[in-house]
Amino acid sequence: MFLTATEAVRRRQALRPDEPGTIVVGVGYPLADTANIWDARRGYDLTPPCEEFTAPKGPDGQSQAHAYGGADKFLQLITTVVQPVLLGSIFPRLELGRTALFGHSYGGLFVLHSLFTRPASFDTYLAASPSIWWNDRFILAEESRFLVDSGLDPRPALRLCYGSREQFPVRDRGESDESFQQRVQGKMERRMNDNCKEMYDRLVRGDQLRSVEIREYPDEDHGSVIAAALSGSIQYFLDLD
Repeated sequence: MFLTATEAVRRRQALRPDEPGTIVVGVGYPLADTANIWDARRGYDLTPPCEEFTAPKGPDGQSQAHAYGGADKFLQLITTVVQPVLLGSIFPRLELGRTALFGHSYGGLFVLHSLFTRPASFDTYLAASPSIWWNDRFILAEESRFLVDSGLDPRPALRLCYGSREQFPVRDRGESDESFQQRVQGKMERRMNDNCKEMYDRLVRGDQLRSVEIREYPDEDHGSVIAAALSGSIQYFLDLD
């Protein structure tokens, strides 16, 4: 994702040389096994703290328990360690303008948790394919508390996006009937598209956000949507007033 984001910014700046510069910061994990694109630590770092936890089901329909609840600590790491090092050591003369937080999947859930619980941390929140379904949609309780707060100043902005096939998949080449039906059931239970639309409808009626946008990418699934989501989210952030 980091290289995709930096390339999107580089190409935009080549066409708009008078636009203020943009810095892309990626926070991730060193992977010893390069064949693995996920690190187990994301399950803890990117999920909200909660007293009860219902483990998600994997593609095979079996429960996949993982450590959870470290999102507050991860956000604190970003705001009290990463940002100060960036501004104090790497770019000491930088005059910082607006800031944005982007995340996909569990990362999108982390973006929403950060917005609903620490809205002043960033200017803009970019949630791609957020795992709203996680832990019986626990994030909706945080959203409800956020919607009660009418005194946000400055008001942040939010962009939600997802792929059309995240809830309504198509059969993969060579996929068996049993495997496809199991995958369809899992996608329908997680309700990615509907969850995002319903959240957008609630948030757009409130006055907590200065801007809220939703975008569905046709013919994209949970994995393939990432590039379009990154590019579109960067454009949304940089075009905002």
